[in-house]
Amino acid sequence: MNLKKNLLSIALCLVTIITVSVSYMPNANAYSKDNISQLIEKNKCIKCDLSNYHFTSNKFDLEKANLSQSNLHKTNFKNLTLYKINLSDTDLTFSDLEKVTASKGEFKKADLTHANLKYSKLDRSNFNQAKLIHTNLSHSHLERVNFEKANLESANLIQATLTGANFTNANLTNADLDLANLSSNSKSHPTNFTGANLTKTQIVNSKAQKVVFNNANLYQTDFDGSDLSKSIFEKANLAEANLSHTNLSEADLRNANLVNASLVYANLSNADLRNANLEKASLTGANLDNANLKGAIMPDGKIHQ
Repeated sequence: MNLKKNLLSIALCLVTIITVSVSYMPNANAYSKDNISQLIEKNKCIKCDLSNYHFTSNKFDLEKANLSQSNLHKTNFKNLTLYKINLSDTDLTFSDLEKVTASKGEFKKADLTHANLKYSKLDRSNFNQAKLIHTNLSHSHLERVNFEKANLESANLIQATLTGANFTNANLTNADLDLANLSSNSKSHPTNFTGANLTKTQIVNSKAQKVVFNNANLYQTDFDGSDLSKSIFEKANLAEANLSHTNLSEADLRNANLVNASLVYANLSNADLRNANLEKASLTGANLDNANLKGAIMPDGKIHQ
């Protein structure tokens, strides 16, 4: 009798556990149909749940749409035109925005962790304080995009066009910018990494002329083969950075920390290295023609007069 009671109790417990588990399982189609209707009618849906929804171009025109503060987790916007769309404060984690045209879009404080934005046109969009951790932005057009204080840790920016982009105080730790175009001839809109964290970032074989890296943390950053001519590294931390085979001609490296940096076969002609710290740096094959080394600490620890 006791055995039957015990078995019955166990069975009831299992039923309860299964019922509770099922009730908390996420809905694969979590989006609200009422929210979809509202968006179609008003081109606006603030604080809506549109997660897992697949937007199609034949049904939606999302130019200038306002979806701020909405749940857009795993939402599919692929190939859509999103000109001037407002996606500020949204959850766009794991969303698909491949090949979208979202020029002048508003993504302030949006969470785009693990989102796919490759081959997209996002020129002059605002990603201020946005999360772009492990986000794929490869091959995208990002001219004059604002990434100020954004978190781009481990982001993929391979072959991206970043002319005039603003990365002031952004986090790009372990990001990949190989073959990217960072160059800018604009005095009013230079590509700007002032105060940014680029620890262990990859910037290999990239175009990076006239880029501003003032006060940036470039510890162990790999610039191998990149064109950094006329770029500004004043007070930047380049300790243990790989600057081998780079073009640093006419670069401003005043007061830069280059301790243990590799400058093997780097072109430093006409570079300004005043008061830079080159202690234990490797200058094998480097071109120092007309470089200004006044007050610089040389690899052997002596101060250049």
